[in-house]
Amino acid sequence: MIRNVLTLFKTFVEIIFLRKGPDDIPHSSVLFVMVVAIWLMVGILAVMVVESYQSSSFLVDLILAFVGLGIYAIAVNLFGKGARLMRCFTTILGCSIVFSILQFGGSLAFPMLLAENEANWALLLIWLWSVPVEGHIIARTIEQQWIVGFLAAFAVLLVQLNLLAVLKPMLGPVA
Repeated sequence: MIRNVLTLFKTFVEIIFLRKGPDDIPHSSVLFVMVVAIWLMVGILAVMVVESYQSSSFLVDLILAFVGLGIYAIAVNLFGKGARLMRCFTTILGCSIVFSILQFGGSLAFPMLLAENEANWALLLIWLWSVPVEGHIIARTIEQQWIVGFLAAFAVLLVQLNLLAVLKPMLGPVA
């Protein structure tokens, strides 16, 4: 069991390095539910552990994630690849877990190793790398060139940033 989890984790890391794609993840509703549960637990843990991360931040993250996944679902269905959605979402959320672990570890380690400004830039770069990774996942899901997936991921990012600008004042201070 542990070996399977480690293999899956390594596959998510390989996807983050753009070496593999969602087709390398098993098509399984059980796996999807497990990844969603872990993704939610990581978010809840962030609320409990990270001082600057508030429950309103987690709520905003959930809203932004659902909007992003909804847009991806529309795009994937428009390309006639709806049967691949579960694997696509499993991959996006699984890679998001890895990014969250990197962000959490970086937020603890970078301030000790780097100046504050450099630490913030390093964390921003980790977060920004998720855009081409999601683009890679979408492109592989819809069997299109990488640029098509990247443009879709960039469009989702723009929608999410605009939505964040609307939601942030409604929920008060959001980290």
